[in-house]
Amino acid sequence: MIYPSPYPSLEIPDTDVFDLIFGGLTEEDAALPAVTELSTGTTATYAELKAYAESIAGELASRGIGPGDVVTLQVPNSINYAAGLLGIMHAGATVNPIGMLMNQADVEHIVSASRSKLFIGPTDLEQIPQIFSMELQSIAQHRHPAPELRIDPASMAAVPFSSGTTGLPKGVQLSHGNLVSNILQVDAMVDLSGIRPQANTLSVLPFSHIYGLTVLLLGPLYRRHHIFTMPKFDIGLFLGAHAKHGIELTFIAPPMAIAMAKGPEIDPTWFADSKLMVSGAAPIDAPIMRAVEDRLGTKVVQGWGMTEASPLVALNLHGDADYSSVGKPTPNTEIRLVDIETLEDVEEGQEGEVLVRGPQVMQGYLDNPEATGKTLVQDGWLRTGDIARVGEDGGLRIIDRAKEVIKYKGYQVAPAELEALLLTHPDVNDVGVVGAERDGLEIPRAFVVKREGSDPSAEELMDWVAERVTPYKKVRAVEFIDAIPKNPTGKILRRELREVPWPGE
Repeated sequence: MIYPSPYPSLEIPDTDVFDLIFGGLTEEDAALPAVTELSTGTTATYAELKAYAESIAGELASRGIGPGDVVTLQVPNSINYAAGLLGIMHAGATVNPIGMLMNQADVEHIVSASRSKLFIGPTDLEQIPQIFSMELQSIAQHRHPAPELRIDPASMAAVPFSSGTTGLPKGVQLSHGNLVSNILQVDAMVDLSGIRPQANTLSVLPFSHIYGLTVLLLGPLYRRHHIFTMPKFDIGLFLGAHAKHGIELTFIAPPMAIAMAKGPEIDPTWFADSKLMVSGAAPIDAPIMRAVEDRLGTKVVQGWGMTEASPLVALNLHGDADYSSVGKPTPNTEIRLVDIETLEDVEEGQEGEVLVRGPQVMQGYLDNPEATGKTLVQDGWLRTGDIARVGEDGGLRIIDRAKEVIKYKGYQVAPAELEALLLTHPDVNDVGVVGAERDGLEIPRAFVVKREGSDPSAEELMDWVAERVTPYKKVRAVEFIDAIPKNPTGKILRRELREVPWPGE
């Protein structure tokens, strides 16, 4: 059966992201603070951010960058990031956002796979023209006028890379219409949660991740919030910001919730202004959410989505469903629960794979029609690879993932990538990698079959992998077994590996 959104439908304007954010900017709005960097104390007003983004758009246009071109953006959370993102979109180009932790080899691969024409980032990249991120402010002083373009809402605004339901990262094509829709869906759900416009908002998770880009940055900008951010997570700055800046809305991930629930250094009076904390990017345990609420006197809810849905699909309204729920579909969004093999609807109350349909659903995977065809199925439904059920209260509860991708601190790690790497080690005969929960985090856990006559240690293999991958992709646990469980076609039975207890348990 189809579960439609219970919330009022939205009218999605025929516009692009830049005009949605700044098109209705009043004189009063222009003077409001838009983004403050906690690490430097620097603040940009909405007028300053708009002018900065327009200058970057003009600079890109002067370099021949425009509609149809892709620009890779590797900049930490900052005013520079916000202006760079909006400037690229305002030039009519497509932004390819990538994280700061990505190593050089992965950067070069993503730049190539995205077909980028320009790289904005901190390191020297020889394969295409580049603007160093520290040059952005001086370049903006060139004051090239922004191009006068009518940007088609169907054109691509962003192409973040995601592992999707399986395999290696793929470019997710998100149009301006997709992002505009999701910004308005975020706005509606935040409003229903009781958060006023112009609220002080703490957004510290990476803007390079789709959760950060849409939910933590563009959504709050549309609502004229004052966004406080930092280039990399600092627990001291994070905690202190609540008291110093009267933070009302905080976007968190599970490790932050654990720190607030258990950290001895926490003073609950710091959170006197806090009204809501929204957890995303990875599942969070209900007892942790309750512990944060009891200790700090605020509300904690979780939401759910995926890169292919721009990303927000559902957000729990506090008290509407219990802590284990990720909520009900956002406005203009439908979900279905289906049998993972037949795609037939399961009976009400039964578990099934979640399918999503709505204006935020991607256009497809870049240069990958086969993967697109497997993920976007009949009548515009998006296969998520997540197994869930709908409770009697109408709230969606994620039970398990059919998809293989591991979410470590919100970053996506493809098991297939780690398996392919480990199989090149001379002492490894076979390997299976799965996500496993440890201390509130989902970590990559490798099960290794040793090559006959060899005896590598777990530490040796973990160190070997760490030398070859971006830090967040490191294998965090290795265990040796006699054989990797597989089905008759040779596919790894990951669910069996995920069910293997930890040593000593």
